[in-house]
Amino acid sequence: MTGDSYMEKKKHIYTLKSMRYGLTNGFSTWISTIASTYWAVYLTGAVGLETKTMAAIITAAGFVDMISVPFIGAIMQKAKFKSGKFRPWLMIGAILAALFRVLSFSNPNLSGAAKGLWFGAAYVLCYIGYNMCYSAYIGSLPLLAKDRDERQAYSASKNICNSIGKFLFSLFSVKLISLFGNGDEARGYTLFAVLIAVCVVLAYFQLFVMMKDIDVVQEAAAEDNTNQNTKKQSKTEDSYNASVWQMIKYTITKPFILFVLGVTTKTAAFFTVMGLAAYYYTYVVGNKNMLTVYLSLSTFIMIFGSYIAPFVSKAINSLKKSYALGLGIYGGSFALAYFFGKSGIAFTVLLCVGYVGYSISHTTEITLYSSIVDYTQWKTGKDLKPFMMSMFNILPKIGTAIGNTVLGYGLVAIGFQKENVTASAASGLRVLFSALPAAILFIGVVVFLLFPLTDEKIKSMQEDIKAGRTKNSR
Repeated sequence: MTGDSYMEKKKHIYTLKSMRYGLTNGFSTWISTIASTYWAVYLTGAVGLETKTMAAIITAAGFVDMISVPFIGAIMQKAKFKSGKFRPWLMIGAILAALFRVLSFSNPNLSGAAKGLWFGAAYVLCYIGYNMCYSAYIGSLPLLAKDRDERQAYSASKNICNSIGKFLFSLFSVKLISLFGNGDEARGYTLFAVLIAVCVVLAYFQLFVMMKDIDVVQEAAAEDNTNQNTKKQSKTEDSYNASVWQMIKYTITKPFILFVLGVTTKTAAFFTVMGLAAYYYTYVVGNKNMLTVYLSLSTFIMIFGSYIAPFVSKAINSLKKSYALGLGIYGGSFALAYFFGKSGIAFTVLLCVGYVGYSISHTTEITLYSSIVDYTQWKTGKDLKPFMMSMFNILPKIGTAIGNTVLGYGLVAIGFQKENVTASAASGLRVLFSALPAAILFIGVVVFLLFPLTDEKIKSMQEDIKAGRTKNSR
């Protein structure tokens, strides 16, 4: 490829490959969305489980889901497949997730504890499969996109398709369940789950095919038996070969710790606000229709924010500043809503504008995290992509846990009682819904301004890695 044609190619932020990468996430998000939207209703309504049994299943399954991530990452790090480091897990995980998602919406002729065990096992195994394929999906990003701008485009495509997927789900799910059920509610849920399962497997399969000539490190090394390539093969295998202790020790670095702290402020604020939205619009605004406006408008703004994120980071020429800018816009909108959003409409508009900032940060997130993975490889000589990229999946789970804690204890602290919402409790809801997230997000801005990896440093590390150099060999 000539220099001119290369530059011409680089002018395009989005490519067919980046959109195919995003398409996978657009469909795979349905695996979790159908569960979070309908599973509890399915268990208590169509299946007839007691509420306490349903709650116990969801709680236990959620715990297993979280703790399974590092174990899956360690297995992926240790496994050796001829077809690549990530490709096999795309299909293994997708098939398992699809199969057990269907089974979790199937009602066998069981009773009592056996029925609870069936649904609990199906739910847990679905998310174990999902964590496999999604960890491989996230881990494939550094292989597909080598530099900052490419990774931003792939990440933006992922987020855009995720938002579109959720929007399509909200638009058609009720109608499809009714159509498939034709008067049988349980049958409608089951067939809808089958449709989702087929779409998810096909989405991951097209990515599996797309990566055939990309995720081939081991296979390529094994094909050439010359002395030079034998050395390269040994070097590749050695770089992946790490004990569990080395995986943990090499992962926990200063950039990693600051990244986790900074990202947690974003996810905690996001899930706190999402959990409180229904309370705010019901008991403060007094208009539940505004909740629909808020959710719809914020979704479209997030799509727009994700689209412009690669252009923003390219203009700023700094990943960490892009992330800090996004958090600043997000937190600033909450602060403006708290001080100036006196009416429900003004409050909603100010709040939704902030999702441009949220999307800029969210898109930059995986790109910045992949640079931490590069940093670890440059510093230690160990390529921990499978393990470290899988650990990326824990971050939203941490944010969800913190958000739920703030939601529960926050409502207690303001003395909220739905039978008698006092003026003090209503004022407290405004604080929890806007002022508190603003304060949390400004802490995140500071954290990312202190983040040590600059774009110049990242580029230098990537060049060293490509040349086979590490920090100690320079």
